[in-house]
This record gives sequence, structure tokens and C-alpha cells, in this order.
Amino acid sequence: MSSIPTDSYPAQYESRLTLKNGRQVLLRPIRHTDGPLLVDLFNKISPDSIYFRFLRPLQSLPEAMVHRFTHVDYRTEFALVAAVEEDGKDAVIAVGRYGYNPDDEHTDFAIAVRDDWQRLGLGRALLRRVLEIGSEHGIRRFWSLIDVRNENMRRMLAELGYEVRYSLRDGLFHTEILV
Repeated sequence: MSSIPTDSYPAQYESRLTLKNGRQVLLRPIRHTDGPLLVDLFNKISPDSIYFRFLRPLQSLPEAMVHRFTHVDYRTEFALVAAVEEDGKDAVIAVGRYGYNPDDEHTDFAIAVRDDWQRLGLGRALLRRVLEIGSEHGIRRFWSLIDVRNENMRRMLAELGYEVRYSLRDGLFHTEILV
């Protein structure tokens, strides 16, 4: 698996990660050509995982959303994917991201890990790296809405070592991470 940097592609954020099961994955910034890989990831995630990520059921990943997720500026918006080779092809098995929302002046974060790759340390490592990159870009506060039933996410956030604040509103945790 190789990476093909473009002029603006920040190759310095590529790294290898060894998971609890001994498998290695490539962590790399998302590229605008990753749309089909994101759609494939979405199609391999359970309905529960989709709901916890998007806080609503989705049957498919709309093209506009794929475009927005893959076309980032690598500063105010950033995404890392975890990639492996499966059946002789590249596959994205997880994605972590942050993005500045000018409407509410918050930087949101999100993560999605394919169900068959969960509980191996991937989500925590991916989110930690995304927050570190955001911090390098001057971001000190990250926000997310988390379903109150998403205990895995709350446990993962507690293990990161950052200050995490929760406020409960309308059945969701409004979550703030201070880095």
C-alpha cells in the first residue's frame, strides 16, 4: 500500500500503528480520492455504529457528505484514515476527524471504526492522533454530541487523558475535550 502525496497532502502525518492483535495499519490523512473507500467503510459498519456516529439512521452515505468528508483543508478540517490491504485492495477500516463549524464557532470531532476492527486500540489511537494534530494547528477545544448509550466512546475519551466535560441536553451528551 502506497501513498501518493499531492502538493498539499501532509505526508508528515502518515504513520504505522500496531494493534492489540498484532496487525499493522497505516494511519494517513484522507485524500480527495478516498470517496469510494469511505462508502465501502460505511457499507461495512453496523446500523448501531452508524447511528452512534451520525446520531440518526442512514441507509447510505450521501454523495455531498462523501465530498465534504474527503475534501478538507488539513488545518481547520482534518481527517485521518486507518488503511489496510484486504483481498489485494486498499481498504479504510476507520476514520477520525475534526472540523471547524463557523456557524457555532466550534471544532467538532468524530470517529468511526468498522465493527470487526473495534476493541483493538484503533479508535483511541486514531482519536488521540487527530486531537494532537488539531492541537498543533492551534485548536484547544473540541466538541461532539454523543448518544448517552455510547459507553464505548465515553470510556475511550476517559482513557485519552484529556479533560473531558459532559453536559446532558435532549438525551445527548454535549461533550467538550480540552487539549
